[in-house]
Amino acid sequence: MRFFLLLLPLLLNAQMLQVGDNVTPIKLISQHDKEYTLVKNGIWIIAWDKTTTKMLNQYFDEHKMPENLNIIVDTSQIPSGIFSFFVRPSMKNYKHSILLSFDEKYNLTLPFKEDMITLLYIEKTKVKKIIYIKNIEELEKTFK
Repeated sequence: MRFFLLLLPLLLNAQMLQVGDNVTPIKLISQHDKEYTLVKNGIWIIAWDKTTTKMLNQYFDEHKMPENLNIIVDTSQIPSGIFSFFVRPSMKNYKHSILLSFDEKYNLTLPFKEDMITLLYIEKTKVKKIIYIKNIEELEKTFK
C-alpha cells in the first residue's frame, strides 16, 4: 500500500515539493473549525498516519507550540464516517490546532517518507529546508 502511495504522485502527475520550490496557498480547517491559509513563513509539520499524528499530539500536549508552526494531518485516506464519528471528536480534545488536509492530490505534493513526520521550513513562500523525524526524541531535539 505505501509503495502505491509513493507511486501515486507519478500517476496523478503531481510532483513532491523540493527545496527551492514555491508553496501553493491552501486553506485548511482545524479540528475546532477555524480556517487557516498556509503560505506564510514558518514550519509546516506533517503527520501522515495514526502513529505519527499520535506522536505529534503527545509532544505538543506537553510542550508549548511555537507561533510559526502549523501541524497538518493528512486525512485524505480516512473514510468519512470513521473520521466524523471517531477521529475528529478525539482530535477536539487537543488545545493546539491540528490542520486537516482532505485534498489527496495536494497531499501528494508534500514530501513524504514512510513512518516519518515531515517538517517543511517555509520562507517567503519557498521551501528552504525539509527534515524527516522518526521518533519523539528527534522531535524534542528539533524544537529545543
